[in-house]
Amino acid sequence: MSTIRAFIGIKVSTEIQDKLEGIQKKLKKADAHVSWINPDNIHLTLQFLGNIDEAQIPDIETQLRESVSLVNSFQLQVGYAGAFPNLRYPRVIWIGVSDDEENSLKTIQAEIGRRLSALGFQQEEGLFKPHLTIGRVRSQKNKSNLLRAVEAIVNIWVGEIVVDAIYVIKSELRPTGAEYTDLVEVTL
Repeated sequence: MSTIRAFIGIKVSTEIQDKLEGIQKKLKKADAHVSWINPDNIHLTLQFLGNIDEAQIPDIETQLRESVSLVNSFQLQVGYAGAFPNLRYPRVIWIGVSDDEENSLKTIQAEIGRRLSALGFQQEEGLFKPHLTIGRVRSQKNKSNLLRAVEAIVNIWVGEIVVDAIYVIKSELRPTGAEYTDLVEVTL
């Protein structure tokens, strides 16, 4: 068995991907040194697994199925823009994600973390901040232009995602960017 890099995530529709690509085009006009995420690869990470042994996948799948067994499909709202750690010192440019008042997303994410920690995976540190990463800042070049561009779209509304499945996704880092392959699909 070999080692693979993987994460657990939620995919976004092509409609949302297209809208995010439009947002990226606006932000690219700032001419900042940002590595923009291929819109096809934009996803919501629930848990980063890191390097795992392929033999662990069936156990991970079992825990995922248990984690989502009590949750029906639900909707997420995609909107507002920001940066980590903050807008003054941006390293990651993101679009926010929130769910309905039932907090299905946070419930699932916490349950996945709890169940995977029993398998030896480290739980995510700090508060879960659901987001879609659209770019990674590589240098301070034209940072002020980038900040103005992000501030101009802070309250942007993108749309909704229907969450009806959660995936274990293999991530292969290539010179052209990450390449993702679905390993497991767990439907809600």
